[in-house]
Amino acid sequence: MRTALYGPDGFFVRERPADHFRTSAQSPHFARAIAVLAADVDRALGSPEVFDLVDVGAGRGELLHGVLAALDAPLRARVRAVAVEVSARAHDAAASPGEAVGLDGRAGPGSDADRVPGPAADAADHGLRWRTDLPRGLTGLLLATEWLDNVPLDLARDGSYLDTELNPCGPLDAADAAWIERWWPAGPDDIVEIGRSRDEAWADAFGALDAGLALAVDYGHRVAERPALPTTTGFRNGREVPPAFDGSTDITCHVAVDSIAAAGADRLLLDQRSALHRLGVTAQRPPLALASTDPVGYVRALAEASEIGELTAASGLGGHWWLAQWTGLDPRKLPYLHPHT
Repeated sequence: MRTALYGPDGFFVRERPADHFRTSAQSPHFARAIAVLAADVDRALGSPEVFDLVDVGAGRGELLHGVLAALDAPLRARVRAVAVEVSARAHDAAASPGEAVGLDGRAGPGSDADRVPGPAADAADHGLRWRTDLPRGLTGLLLATEWLDNVPLDLARDGSYLDTELNPCGPLDAADAAWIERWWPAGPDDIVEIGRSRDEAWADAFGALDAGLALAVDYGHRVAERPALPTTTGFRNGREVPPAFDGSTDITCHVAVDSIAAAGADRLLLDQRSALHRLGVTAQRPPLALASTDPVGYVRALAEASEIGELTAASGLGGHWWLAQWTGLDPRKLPYLHPHT
């Protein structure tokens, strides 16, 4: 899975998610909600001189562009926006020595001291800087929207790892066996998607924050709702297809969201519908009377309600999970964490 996604000819080295499947990150309403969250985090941090806004697995940077456009100008002027992507564009990709997390969840090139220079350094790209590794020592908001489901993992059954044909290929090591015992109790012949690599990838990403909030958005499940069958699947050209391990398709598995959430004490886990409602994004049909007084406005409002409805539908994107974890800030000052106080 690692080679198929992140190897020299891997899917994410050659392709971009937006060309193959629709995600919440492509929606301006989703970006607007993240902008509200970013502004609230900024205030909770006391409006630092530089506010880091980092998107892990940024694709073409659609989400960061949308968030920057939705921010008020004074905050936008202080934002240091970084798009982390395994195949950064040649004209602005940053290579750096040292140790940092890669997009595949492994440690790779980078350095805690290697910070991206000041905010809006690349004016030609609306303030975005591109990296293939994760910067450290951040103060602000770190995003990971539908990244963890593409962090490679192993499948197992009855104490053995499975190969791509689901045949046994070796006994489990102690760490993976312990993960299964705690997070995915399995009966005979049950296939388990071992999420330990996602736990480690998220813990490392969260560790990049000195102060602020990290948000993971992904589809997944909790221990009481583990799937009976593997969730491994592929996407290509807008269609769900059988996963191919030659780099020609995306390969994704649902995320054990309760397992990654256990990495830190301060956390909040919500479904996307609830999270967006907290940030003021709700699907409300416009009043029918508007169709008579302002037909164009009515059609526009109806389209907006439909788009938001797609984001919040419990059977679709609205069923995604939002995991928020924070450090170095007072959660009582963040409305998203306490919407009624």
